[in-house]
Amino acid sequence: MISVIIPLYNQERYIQDCLASLAAQTMDDFEVIIVDDGSTDSSAELAADFAAQDSRFTLMRQANAGVSTARNRGLDQATGQWVCFVDPDDSVDKDYLATLLAASAEQQDIDIVMSTCVALTDDGEVRQHFFPESFVAHTAQDKERLFHQLIDGAFEQSDGFVTAIGVPWGKLYRRDFLAEHDLRFDPALPRMQDNLFNMEAFQHARAITYLDYAGYRYRVGGLSERTYRNTIKGLYHPAIDRRAELMHAYGLDQVPQLYQAWQVEQVNLYYQELKAAAMLTDGSAAQVARVVRARADTLRQRTAQVDAAVLPRPIRLKYRMLIAPAMTTLAALALARQRH
Repeated sequence: MISVIIPLYNQERYIQDCLASLAAQTMDDFEVIIVDDGSTDSSAELAADFAAQDSRFTLMRQANAGVSTARNRGLDQATGQWVCFVDPDDSVDKDYLATLLAASAEQQDIDIVMSTCVALTDDGEVRQHFFPESFVAHTAQDKERLFHQLIDGAFEQSDGFVTAIGVPWGKLYRRDFLAEHDLRFDPALPRMQDNLFNMEAFQHARAITYLDYAGYRYRVGGLSERTYRNTIKGLYHPAIDRRAELMHAYGLDQVPQLYQAWQVEQVNLYYQELKAAAMLTDGSAAQVARVVRARADTLRQRTAQVDAAVLPRPIRLKYRMLIAPAMTTLAALALARQRH
C-alpha cells in the first residue's frame, strides 16, 4: 500500500532509530526504499545491516548527487499505491502509516494526505499545528491557505512554530497522481526543492486532506556557519525565480493576499543574504558595512522587481535596508552587533 522513501546522507547517529520506528508500524503492507546518496560515514552500512534483517527494507546506493536525485530515484523504484517520504534523522510513531492511510480512504478523490509533527529542538519537544483544524481542500479557493503557508510559513501558525507545510515528509502522495502529472523534485534547485514540489502537487491535486495529527518526529537543525555560507552563494535565487513562474502559471499572483506574501518572501530571503554577509565577515563594523553594502549592490536587479507598494510596514523597512545605501549601512551596523 505504501512506499516509504528515505534519502540518506551521513546520518549514522540517527538512521537506526528512524528505521526501527518504521519497522514497528502497526500496519504491515509497506516497503521502505533507502537511497544512500554517497554517505562518507557508516550510514549506508547501518542501513544495509537493517535491510538484511527485514525484507520490507531495501538499500540502494548512488554517488553523491543531492537529496532531490535521491528522492526521485526512490520514486522510480516505488511500487506502492501511496508514496511517503521520511528524512533519515527523523522518526515516526507506530500508528503513523496506518493513520495517514485511513485518512486517504475517507474520500475517493484524495490525492494527498498531510499531517503535522512534533519538533525536536534543543529545548525539548514542541507539538506543531500547521493549521488550527483538520480540513479537506477541493477547490482553488480551498487551496489558497495551503499556498499561503508555502510562501509564508507563519500563516495560520501559532507563535513558536519551527516548520511549515512545505516539507515533503508528514504526507502521503498517491503514486499514480505523481506519475500522471510528472511530479518530481528538481535537482537544479539547490534550495526549496520540497516547497516547490508541493506547490505543483497542491495545484494538480483533486483533493487534499490535512490532519492535525503529529505522528512524525522532526529533528530541527540550527543555523550554522554552513547555512550562512550557502545563503551568501545566492542558492535561493533559482527557487525565487521558479516561484515567480508558478505564481504566474497558476494565477496565484492575481490573489491579493498571496501576491503580497510572495513579495514579502522575496524581501526576507534577500535580507537573509545581508545577514549572512555580516555574520561571515571578521573585522570592524566599518568592514562589515562595506561587505553588506556590496552584497546589497549585487541584489539591486532582483530587489528592483519587488512590488514595494504592497509590502506591510515592517517589511518595507527591510526593503529600504536593501535598496537605500544609508539604510543598508544602518542594517550592517545592527547586524554586526548580532555577531557577538
